[in-house]
Amino acid sequence: MKKNLLSLLLILFASCLALAQPNEENNKNKKESNNKQLLNNNINFGVGYGIIAFNANTTFQRLKAHKKIYSTWSVGLNYLNVTFFSDDHVFIPSLRFGIITGIDKKHHFEINAGPHLLVGLYNDGFDLATSEFDFGFNIGYRKQKPQDSKIFKLGVGYPELLYVALGFSF
Repeated sequence: MKKNLLSLLLILFASCLALAQPNEENNKNKKESNNKQLLNNNINFGVGYGIIAFNANTTFQRLKAHKKIYSTWSVGLNYLNVTFFSDDHVFIPSLRFGIITGIDKKHHFEINAGPHLLVGLYNDGFDLATSEFDFGFNIGYRKQKPQDSKIFKLGVGYPELLYVALGFSF
């Protein structure tokens, strides 16, 4: 069971990294139209807070531009500490699909949703036997100028809670 789960996670992360490689042929043809668009790849680092929990997360996103929106695929790793009648520590790998509004704007609305795996952390390591799949989402504001590498994000989500994130695109 443990080897199967680790193999599944490795395949998910490796396939997302393969999708992140730029397609040079398409980029040459669309170079002029991309001047007012966001860069395709980005990495974000964030923290979240709720009354009974806090979260630290990192996310890789791959953007694809359409006429008025971007579609995104995200792979993330979250650490969640819940302190409500106990002290639970959870590691959460996730895979999400979402949209970002505003092709040529610097202020964006974004929403993402998808499955994630809740893996408990204890003194002796991960508890893969009691891991369970769940559904996560986030909705928020994103500030990023077209062709600029700096990203600021603010929003609410599960498991992110109320979050603030900084990132860079490339």
